[in-house]
Amino acid sequence: MYAAAVLSAPASDIRIDPPSNDRDGPTIRLGRPLSEAVDHFQHDATLRLLPVLDAMGRPAGAIYERDMRRILFNPFGHALLRNPSFGGRLDDHVRFCAVIDREADVEQLVDAYAAQGAGCEGLILVDGGIYAGVIGGPQLLRLTAERDAQIAAARIARVENITRESRDFGDEVARLIAGLVDMADSLSALAQQASDRSREDGADCAAMAVAAAQTAETMAGIASGGQDMGLVLQNMERDVREAGQAIRDAVTRSRASATRSAALRDEADEIGEVVALIDAIARATTMLALNARIEAARAGEAGEGFAVVAREVKSLAQQTRDAAASIAGRIDHIRQTVGEVAQDQAHMDAAIGTADRLSAAVFDAVDRQGAFSRAVAFSVADAGSSSDHIRTRARQISDHAQDAVIGAQAMRDVAHRLSEEAHRLDARAGGFIAAMGAA
Repeated sequence: MYAAAVLSAPASDIRIDPPSNDRDGPTIRLGRPLSEAVDHFQHDATLRLLPVLDAMGRPAGAIYERDMRRILFNPFGHALLRNPSFGGRLDDHVRFCAVIDREADVEQLVDAYAAQGAGCEGLILVDGGIYAGVIGGPQLLRLTAERDAQIAAARIARVENITRESRDFGDEVARLIAGLVDMADSLSALAQQASDRSREDGADCAAMAVAAAQTAETMAGIASGGQDMGLVLQNMERDVREAGQAIRDAVTRSRASATRSAALRDEADEIGEVVALIDAIARATTMLALNARIEAARAGEAGEGFAVVAREVKSLAQQTRDAAASIAGRIDHIRQTVGEVAQDQAHMDAAIGTADRLSAAVFDAVDRQGAFSRAVAFSVADAGSSSDHIRTRARQISDHAQDAVIGAQAMRDVAHRLSEEAHRLDARAGGFIAAMGAA
């Protein structure tokens, strides 16, 4: 409950562990005989106050040893105690006794004890209003003495701590001042270097402004050339698009020609079938003519006319077969020619397809090149604008470099003043530390 005192803490924060309160000490209830209280004092010679509790265990006051001594030392004391009307009235002898919570610190205990005056024999402790024990006057005096001793020790420790801290403070101030002097010297040197660098940067910025102007002019020429290239690529893109359309039209016509060639080959096949039919008819007619001649020979003179007709029919059939053979040869030639045309058409179709793909690739390449050329033209135009901006910024940087030279010179002056103030601080701190040591 009570924390140990910290030597470096203020006196109001000191806490002292009191001795354990006498919770198991004697108590008495209201309404009990006074002789019972006398028995408690006779059994304990060190008892100075006897707490009196009500039926709920709450303190109602106390019976003091000095009051009991007056009764016992009275010549008629024992007679009074034996008097029923006097000896049985404990409540009439109950006196006020200060009550304080058991969680109170030493300061509160001492204040409550001092407020009772010289006749106070102790304090009654309660926990939530219920009796918790007693702290007598000697215990409180000892606690007060311990508190005063610890306060004194804390003050001595604080004085020693102040002395030690003052010495450490003096050393630290000396180190800080030395550091300030070094920093001031370094700052002055850096200011000089910054001034020199600013002059060099000013010259470099002027040269950069001239280079930026030349770059802007070059970029303007490149931008103009890029725009012309963009127009050329746009015309190429249009021409390639038209060429691609022409190739696609050629592909369409080639496919139509292939279809017609296939139809012509089918018709030649059909004509061949008709010629074969004619040849079969001519062969059959020749057989009929041969049979007719045989029959005419059998008929003799009566069949000579018929034989002439048979010869003519045979001759006509032979001519028919010769014509059919010639037609079949021509049809074979047509078939061969149509096949070669179909093969050439297939090759041409493949070539046109390849040309179509190449045209598409060329168109895509020209399109990308045109987009790239336009992007380059725009980028070059932006670069020209950026060059103008760089030239302007270079001029501003040059002006700022001149301002930096002036600022560096001012910083050097400030560093000099800082060094002087550091020496003055050194002198003042030394005087302060010496005064603290003397005090």
